Amino acid sequence: MADGMCLLVTSVVEALSQEECRTLRYLCSDLLSADCAEDCRGALITLTTQTVHSRPGDAVLKEVLFRLNRFDLLRRLLGATRKDVEEMLKTRGRVLSDYRVLMMELSESLNTAELQSLTFLLSSTVPRGLLERATSFLDVVAELEKMDMVSCEKPDLVEQHLRNIRRVDLANRIQSYQRDQHRNRREVSQSPAVHNGARVGLGRSHQAPVRKQQPLPEEFETLKLSVPESGVQCSERVPVVQRYSECGGVCVIVDCVGCDGGLLKETFERLGFRVDLHALLTVTELSSVLRSVSQQRALQRAATFCCCLLSRGSETHLLATDAEGPGFTLTDLWQIFCPVRCPLLVGKPKLFFTQSYVEAPPTLEQEDPYLEPDGVPYRAVPTCASASEMLPATADVLWSVCTTSARQLARRDHHSVYLQMLSSALLRARERKLHVLDALTEVNRDVYEHNRQNPDNLYHLTLSHTLRMTLCL
Repeated sequence: MADGMCLLVTSVVEALSQEECRTLRYLCSDLLSADCAEDCRGALITLTTQTVHSRPGDAVLKEVLFRLNRFDLLRRLLGATRKDVEEMLKTRGRVLSDYRVLMMELSESLNTAELQSLTFLLSSTVPRGLLERATSFLDVVAELEKMDMVSCEKPDLVEQHLRNIRRVDLANRIQSYQRDQHRNRREVSQSPAVHNGARVGLGRSHQAPVRKQQPLPEEFETLKLSVPESGVQCSERVPVVQRYSECGGVCVIVDCVGCDGGLLKETFERLGFRVDLHALLTVTELSSVLRSVSQQRALQRAATFCCCLLSRGSETHLLATDAEGPGFTLTDLWQIFCPVRCPLLVGKPKLFFTQSYVEAPPTLEQEDPYLEPDGVPYRAVPTCASASEMLPATADVLWSVCTTSARQLARRDHHSVYLQMLSSALLRARERKLHVLDALTEVNRDVYEHNRQNPDNLYHLTLSHTLRMTLCL
């Protein structure tokens, strides 16, 4: 049966033009790894044989040929008509995303002069040379997607430039697509499960006066992440989408201190993640492992990605098992999993949890301009309006960084209070169907209580996120 499907795919590919193959690769690019998507035949074979879509392989072929308007191949090779496929898509659903189908249809509607006008308008925002090889609108969109300037959740840049070249009809189609997506999200967010958890808010949860704090680590300034907090109602500037880990997730854990890697592994396995645990790595090995993970095919099927790092270091870098050296910075970590270098995670939540053991962590007595008198230090949180404006182009990221004294590693049977509380909070949130920000609010409360009772054993948290969805693990 597999051989028959391969022969069928070969017949389809041989009948397609070069331009149709390029379109096919674009339509499938969010379903496959970068290597698979480059080969038209390989892409179709992968789509028709993998079981993740839970549908017959010929159904995928029918949908692809339907989108390419190759109804002659539909009838000759698959014995189906256009009406048959339309009915199939209504009853079984679609594999190809509405967004990519829309981009394909827009590409077919633009002539050469209009494409040149679009390319010229984009030359002020896209580095010179990236669009020089573009021969179609899909080539342009693909480059914008690599830079995370355009995606299924933010096609506004395309809409804007379509209006600029007076293709209002096409811009209106993007608006219609966005309305449909918003309606679907609203229907999901109004489901009973969503109301069990608080919505993401962007306001301050406390109005008490604050004390001075040391400047934040440069790495956080480089990342430029806005810092919404949970549990507060706010204007709905950020889309709220319920997402469970039904499709599973991928979690990589690197334990360079030998304490709590096993705890985290058990926790995320119970949450439905596929977990890779690595222990006692050098900085070079740490970087190599993470780069390898960023290219794993499993990321394509994962709904969520999580990375947990446990290491000696400082507020700005991790030493892993190295005694000294420049270390591994948070910027290094982010660059490995950024959209350009890890396109398989574009649009998916990316969670980073870090426990750093430092030689001289700050104390509660130090002046702290952003420290709440009744809470663990968090970064300053902007108002609703400014938070929306500050939301970076690279979204869907959450950072939770904890620092504590390296002296604790000398204690017998040491375990991180932060990681123990994080594990418990995430598992409770799963049972109660609360989103991850509510779980981290519980962690904040529990760590504060621990610090109050153990002033000589302090843990300091920093939470930053740009999640655009209500994420339930």
